[in-house]
Amino acid sequence: MAEASADAALFRLASAWQGSRALHAATRMGLPDLLAAGPRGAEDLAAATGTYAPALRRLLRALATFEVFAEGPDGRFALGPLGVRLVEGPGSARGLVLWWGHEDARRTWDALEDCVRTGETGARHAFGAEDWMARYERDPALLADYAAGMAASAALVARAVANAYDFGGLRHVVDVGGGRGQMIAAVLIAHAHLSGTLLDRAEVVAGAPALLEQAGIAARCRLVAGDMFAAIPEGGDALILSRVVHDWNDAEAMALLVRCRAALAEGGRLLLIERLPEEHATPTPVAQGHALSDLNMLVRTGGRERTLSEYGALLGAVGLGVRRVLPTRTPWSIVEAVA
Repeated sequence: MAEASADAALFRLASAWQGSRALHAATRMGLPDLLAAGPRGAEDLAAATGTYAPALRRLLRALATFEVFAEGPDGRFALGPLGVRLVEGPGSARGLVLWWGHEDARRTWDALEDCVRTGETGARHAFGAEDWMARYERDPALLADYAAGMAASAALVARAVANAYDFGGLRHVVDVGGGRGQMIAAVLIAHAHLSGTLLDRAEVVAGAPALLEQAGIAARCRLVAGDMFAAIPEGGDALILSRVVHDWNDAEAMALLVRCRAALAEGGRLLLIERLPEEHATPTPVAQGHALSDLNMLVRTGGRERTLSEYGALLGAVGLGVRRVLPTRTPWSIVEAVA
């Protein structure tokens, strides 16, 4: 790489947080929703948001260069292709943007150097709490923000999984740690012959009925409030663990997989939806996404992203083997495991 190109690449990497903060601020202000009906001027938007028009115009123009907004010849602003995805409503990515910019996420990432020096989580250094989920459960507002962020992220993955995997030979699927139901809803919508069970903590699964009713599949999906480490509902010929195992260290992941193995029906399948980094790092956008997600697990939960061979070892230890791996149109893959 030429020196000038290397300098430019370093500058972009070092300052990448600036774009993220701008996006978070605009989303918190509700600018995408205000522009959903059509273009508006900066002065009009400033009046609606209680902000200073000249400064707001600069924020709008900055995000227009990233296609969040678009500036017209008349100086008014409209939604760009990314901004459309931030309008409140079904399938919106708004919750994900708000969670990534949340103070909780920022403070744990600020402790990255401490995490690398000690191997402990950022939550341990920033909040004195090693058990990330217990900390969320003690703070209902924080848990709600987290659940909203995960719901927005889950919706992006769910449709891809429902389209990539052949559920034709199955009758009943159990979504373990499935949050508010984005994954199970997408699967049941795409495969009308299926019924399902959604398992998650009571305060999380409480947000599922409205989504399932709106999707028209509530009658085909049973809700179970519980701890997946304590018990997993039986009767499913497939269990789905979507972006769950990466939250936990190896010992915790093993304990969860033991529960899953015990709950699997004869001939059943376990579907892990996870990132699969290559065995060795390469400078590609996909590899960068996997690697940054792995650091996020380090600072946030104490979990990790794992290679296919590492997942194979975990699964093998509980009596499961990888039968096949299916890509999706997202950075996540489907690892199908059987007894």
